[in-house]
Amino acid sequence: MAPAAGPAIVAAMPILAVSSHVAVGHVGNAAAVPPLERLGHTTWRVDTVAFSNHPGHGHHAGTVRPDHEVRDLLHGVGRVTGWRDCHGVYSGYLGEAGSGWAIADAVDAAREIESGLVYVCDPIIGDHGRVFVRDGVEKAIRERLVPRATAITPNAFELERLSGHRAGNVEEAHAAAVTLLEWGPDIVIATGIPDGEDHLAIVMVTVEGMRAVRTERRRRNFFGTGDLFAGLFLAHYLDGRDPYRAMRRSVAGLDVATAVTEAAGTVDLALIPNLDAIVHADATP
Repeated sequence: MAPAAGPAIVAAMPILAVSSHVAVGHVGNAAAVPPLERLGHTTWRVDTVAFSNHPGHGHHAGTVRPDHEVRDLLHGVGRVTGWRDCHGVYSGYLGEAGSGWAIADAVDAAREIESGLVYVCDPIIGDHGRVFVRDGVEKAIRERLVPRATAITPNAFELERLSGHRAGNVEEAHAAAVTLLEWGPDIVIATGIPDGEDHLAIVMVTVEGMRAVRTERRRRNFFGTGDLFAGLFLAHYLDGRDPYRAMRRSVAGLDVATAVTEAAGTVDLALIPNLDAIVHADATP
């Protein structure tokens, strides 16, 4: 009798993830990395800050990692891996401006080895009319990261800051995103764009045109939704390199995450217990 077949062997697809980390809750790498790993990607994780929780709780403990430490860690990752088989890079919150320069250098080094590398940059600057990053960070994102990105995922406020144009509705967001395509990205996905009283739009712009997906506007805040969306988009985009399909699947996953979190009555995403449903969510065309 022939032996039973063993489990299928899935080749690792390494991803470099550089963002913040919290011990309690799911923001930054703590939101983006779980879906990447659940969908089969080995993650090389570098944290730009280590906080006890999201500062939005009103209090937190922890420290920002100095930019020279972020650079040293990225150099170390490059030395031990040689950047071989690195399929993607995700970057999010920067504690210091110099970390943006270090990430840009790492992306360049990795692309010398893996020319098809996909870089998704979540250009975290602020939200709801308020900048909440340190001086110099926005400049580093604008000048060093956005031009290198395959895709950027700004919220409405960040889209306005980067483009210099209003993004108060889908049409304005489309026009603002078009200006950012000229900086280098292939894909601009603007999240949280107002679309009537009860909905928000996620607006994707490429050289081929604009596509938008509507989602329910929930009347409360959640921590980590932008980080989760960026991680989902990177994972889904690597599966076939279809940006519209990846966006729809990411929005569907985000809808699952916000629904279960709202039901749980928390602001921190109910991510891990619902991870399978989030990463495998799909949307009708």
